[in-house]
Amino acid sequence: MKTVYWTEWARGPNLPRSGKTVLLTARMYQMLPYIMQVTGLIASAKPFVSRSGFGAMVNLGNRIMGDKIIRLKSLGSKNIRSKSKKILLGITNALSTIGQRPAYLYEDEPYSGVLLYDLGLDEYIEEHIVKVYRLLKRHNVKKVIGVDPHTVFMLKEIYPRYIEDYDIEVKHYLEILSENDEALKKSCKKSLENEFVIHDSCYMTRELGIIEQARSISASLGITILEPGNTKLDTACCGGPIEYAFRDLTEKVSTTRIQELANISKNIIVECPICLINLSKYEKEMGIKVWDMGELLLEAF
Repeated sequence: MKTVYWTEWARGPNLPRSGKTVLLTARMYQMLPYIMQVTGLIASAKPFVSRSGFGAMVNLGNRIMGDKIIRLKSLGSKNIRSKSKKILLGITNALSTIGQRPAYLYEDEPYSGVLLYDLGLDEYIEEHIVKVYRLLKRHNVKKVIGVDPHTVFMLKEIYPRYIEDYDIEVKHYLEILSENDEALKKSCKKSLENEFVIHDSCYMTRELGIIEQARSISASLGITILEPGNTKLDTACCGGPIEYAFRDLTEKVSTTRIQELANISKNIIVECPICLINLSKYEKEMGIKVWDMGELLLEAF
C-alpha cells in the first residue's frame, strides 16, 4: 500500500501529534478491508500459478497497479471499514473517560512487523524493528498503548530481544481501562445489559496473560459474559494466522470455532482485528453479531 490509509479515523478525536504516551494502532484495524481483498486475490491466483511464478506475478502487479486494484476492490467492504473506525473511536473515547489522552503519530505511525515474526522471516525482522524503534525515539515516545494483541506482543516481547536497553513501556488498552474500572463504570452513559459469549485471542491470553481484564470491563458496561468450552488459556484459534497460505484450512478452523460460540449466544465479543475479520464473515449466514470490544466501548461512551 503506497498511500496513507490509516489516519482517517482520527479526524474526530483530534489527538495530539506528539507526546510521551502514544496510541499505537499499527494500522491493524485499518488494514482489514485490504486484507480481505489480498487474501481473496491470493486464493484465486494460486491454482493457476507456480510458487515462483506467483511471487513474480505479485511483484509485477504491485509495481504496475497493485495498490490501485486493492483499493478499488476494498471500496465494497463498507461494513468492516465502518467497524474499524468505530472500534478505534470507542477505544479513544474510553481512554479519554479515565483521563488518558495519548498522542497519535498519524502519517508517521509504523506497522509492528508481526507478519515477519509469524512467517519466521528472521532476516528481515531486526531491520524492521530497529527502524520502528528509532522512529518512536525520534518522537520522544516513552509509553505505547496498543489496541491489538499482535502489536502489543511484538513491542513488549520481541522488540527487547533486538534492541539493547529497550526502554519503552508497552500496555494494551484493556490493561489500562481495567486498572480504572470503577471510574469507567461511573462514566458509562449507556448500560449494555445483554449476554455475550467471549472469544479470547490466542496472543492475548497465552502470550500476554491478558484474560480477566476484558471480563471486568464488560461487567463495568453491564454485560454478562458467557464462557465457551474452549476459553481463557484454552481458547481456540479463529483460523486467522494461516489465511493467506491455507484458505481451506482456515475455513475449517474458523467454522468450528464460530459454531461453538454461536451455540452459546448470538452476540460474540472479540478483542483482536484478526479474530474479528475471520469470525464476522459468518454473521449473515448464522444470524449472529460479532462485536469487537472497541465497538461496545463506543456504544457505552
